Amino acid sequence: MKRKTIFHLLLLLPMLVSFCFAQSKIQGKISDAKDQQKLSNATVMLLSAKDSILLDFTRSDENGNFSLSTPVQSEAVLIVSYPKYGDYYTEILPNQDYSALKVGLTNTAQLLQEVIVTGRIPITIKGDTTEYDAGSFKVEKNAKVEDLLKVLPGITVDASGKITAQGKTVKKVLVDGEEFFGDDPKLVTRNIRSDMVDKVQVYEKQSEQAERTGVDDGNKEQTINVKLKEGSKNGIFGKAVAGVGTDDYYNGQLMLNKFKGSQKISAYGLFGNNGGTSLSWEDAQKYGSDSGVSYNDDGMYFSSGGDDFSGSGSIGVPKVMNTGVNFFDKWKTDKHKLNLSYKYGKIESDGNERTNKQNNLENDIQFTDKVRNAKSDLTKQRMNLKYDLKFDSLTTLTIQGNASKSKNWTDDRSLSNTINKDGILLNSDSTNNSRNSNAQSFGLNAFLTKKFKKAGRSVSLNMNINRDENDGDGYLFANIQFYKDNVASKDTTDQYKKNDGNNTTKGATITYTEPLTKKLNLSLNYGLNKNDNNSSQFSYNRDQAGNYNVLDDRFSNDYSYDRFSNNYKVALTYKDEKLRANFTNSINDDQLKQSNNRSKEQVQRSFLTYNPNLNISYNITKGKGIYFSYSGRNQLPSLNQIQPILDNTDQLNLVIGNENLKPSFSNSFNVNYNSFKILSGSYTYLGANYSNQNDAFVQNITTDEESGKSIYRWENLTDKTNQSINVYGGFHFKLNKELGIENSPRIAVYGSKNYNMINGALNKVDVLNYSFTYAIFRNMKKGFDFDINLTPGFKTMNSSLQPDVNSNGFTFGSNGGATYFFPKKFKVYVNYDYTYEASTKAFATKFDQLLIHPGVSKKFLKNESLELDFTVNDILNQNKGFARSQNNSVFTQRRYDTIQRYYMLKLSWDFTKMFMN
Repeated sequence: MKRKTIFHLLLLLPMLVSFCFAQSKIQGKISDAKDQQKLSNATVMLLSAKDSILLDFTRSDENGNFSLSTPVQSEAVLIVSYPKYGDYYTEILPNQDYSALKVGLTNTAQLLQEVIVTGRIPITIKGDTTEYDAGSFKVEKNAKVEDLLKVLPGITVDASGKITAQGKTVKKVLVDGEEFFGDDPKLVTRNIRSDMVDKVQVYEKQSEQAERTGVDDGNKEQTINVKLKEGSKNGIFGKAVAGVGTDDYYNGQLMLNKFKGSQKISAYGLFGNNGGTSLSWEDAQKYGSDSGVSYNDDGMYFSSGGDDFSGSGSIGVPKVMNTGVNFFDKWKTDKHKLNLSYKYGKIESDGNERTNKQNNLENDIQFTDKVRNAKSDLTKQRMNLKYDLKFDSLTTLTIQGNASKSKNWTDDRSLSNTINKDGILLNSDSTNNSRNSNAQSFGLNAFLTKKFKKAGRSVSLNMNINRDENDGDGYLFANIQFYKDNVASKDTTDQYKKNDGNNTTKGATITYTEPLTKKLNLSLNYGLNKNDNNSSQFSYNRDQAGNYNVLDDRFSNDYSYDRFSNNYKVALTYKDEKLRANFTNSINDDQLKQSNNRSKEQVQRSFLTYNPNLNISYNITKGKGIYFSYSGRNQLPSLNQIQPILDNTDQLNLVIGNENLKPSFSNSFNVNYNSFKILSGSYTYLGANYSNQNDAFVQNITTDEESGKSIYRWENLTDKTNQSINVYGGFHFKLNKELGIENSPRIAVYGSKNYNMINGALNKVDVLNYSFTYAIFRNMKKGFDFDINLTPGFKTMNSSLQPDVNSNGFTFGSNGGATYFFPKKFKVYVNYDYTYEASTKAFATKFDQLLIHPGVSKKFLKNESLELDFTVNDILNQNKGFARSQNNSVFTQRRYDTIQRYYMLKLSWDFTKMFMN
């Protein structure tokens, strides 16, 4: 009880300080100097006279009144600005009364030769772009861009490096308008020094096609552009880290960047086994784009791919190495741009896992307890190319290419037992599955755009080819005991498996855009795509001599799936100062050919599908807007879903495809509202997503209640519709400007209904999750900083076949930390992560885990570039992997090995050497 009381007091302390802190005020009224008309919404800024650091800011109300509460401790400057009026400034001195200022602004039309001095303006709005003057905001010495962003009004950065600007997640961070080693924000924010930055710009970036054709396609990403100082574009900078810990833990990093004008050369090497390499899909983008290829109803498109060298998906303690190099340059007045990158990665892991499953049947419940040891070794290398050629101001060609090669080895051993609701043992399974696989791929894309002198008129041609190949082999040994009427029977599988597959995609599209009026554009598009897939799997049993050469027809197949598509699009785009709308009509004519290469049987089918898309955004004001979108999409089945072959990798759960699957159709609706006040740094957001899917691809299950063996067959869901909905909202505001205390309450509700058939009975799974998050933090890099996130919630998971044995329960999560900055460049800090999931009727045990990571650090050298850091990971030694999930009628809970307590001493050095031009 005492601990809880102390914890609650700690949470209330920042708010109590905020409300109790005595403040002196600078206040007054703003009006037109000539006719005394009250000027509302004028910008009022208080700057330090010494270094132009922004101390406070606000806007005038509807009566022209304004008020600033920051105490003046040294000489300052008050700046007032208003559209079409000259800027006003006046000196503000300590211990003076400024409670009744009268500010008269002069219309620019009346200004003759008068010069008004304004100094540096911390924040300006240029159209849709918000621009911050980096030198007007104070950060620690040797700080990075991430530290700078944290003190900019309207921008927040969480502990993982995720950036939110004006209530929207930032997807790209550019350097001088160009991608820097891919588009992951963390590369720039954690590796470029803040003192190299001149301006920070925030805006919504259009897609490349929209930028080149001049037609808004509704695809935008919240983007930050970091503009460097001219003196920062020639030099070498980087970071070196070396860490040694107990229990053989280690971590090392080396990042090197060389800038010379437009040329950027960067290299990195990361290695370790403590999870500090942090190169998941997102982070892999830091050091080079990883473009893969996907195929949907609109043809082929490039998307970010799946290199994962963080170990985040591994069981146990992963050993990770990831290296790469990137080159970028442009020349001849930006006529040529070239971006090249190469990456090499390796990850090894070895760990244990325990899984509990509840399979809900109409008349029974089956419980499976499984223990597993998994070992893996993956290596992968990849090359990427992007070349832009500007023939003239109207004609541009972009060529993108990539090639990759990987090798993967896994060894998976497991033991399991399955019982029914009466506790009767149904089966026991011992399986060893080892595999070797090799994969390689390449892709090439050319995008040519020709604009005409008439604004908005253009022709674009896009051509591409991609090829993926994989081959592998392995051994499967499974020994299963089935128990019926207290009599055991054995089923043993001992096989050698050989797998091969390839996928080739070729496509071309041509797009013509024509301005119908100044605000309305027409876009016509035709696309031609050909996709060829082949997959073969051969299983061999042992002969009498012990050799694997007896083909098992039941688990062997050779299948081809070819698709030829014609795509037609007609799109209308409307754009004015406030309203933007895009309506796209897409018709696909798909010809499918399915071939069983062993039996020589073929099935040919054709589908004509309509896929509409609508995007509407309305800017109520510069900082307030609403967005709506609708998407209707037909999805064709994949090769794995139609291939009629039993996969016996898991002997107790066999999966089979279905040659007769037809397309599914989904409707998706999205609406959201954002309101951002730039000077106060506060924002509000509300949103909702809803989707439903007709003829959805589902796995209908047939389970033998006596043996516990199941067969999963892909089929279309008829007479029922899968649905999901997500509603969310929140706001952010400052509790106390002077103390730098901010907070963000937010709420989210997610629900879904999904159906499938279990032994001929309809099963409906309802999921409903509620969560509320309250975040309060201070990030001033001096004195006491803290970050506290509290997230209570409630999760429900119900199967209609067994409604009384659900997985409903309370959840609670909290994470954050605290740091105290002492003199002499010394700080003490602690981070924590608490997770709680209550016991449920499906899972009788609760999950309760508190992770605490304390540390101390000391900076050395005059420029504070050398830092010694001592940390303790998971000081309570409680860390354990945990997850609960649902798939069809099965509720699953996993516990697995992961990184636990260790002590580490780490030395890091930030180096910078700039050269004169």
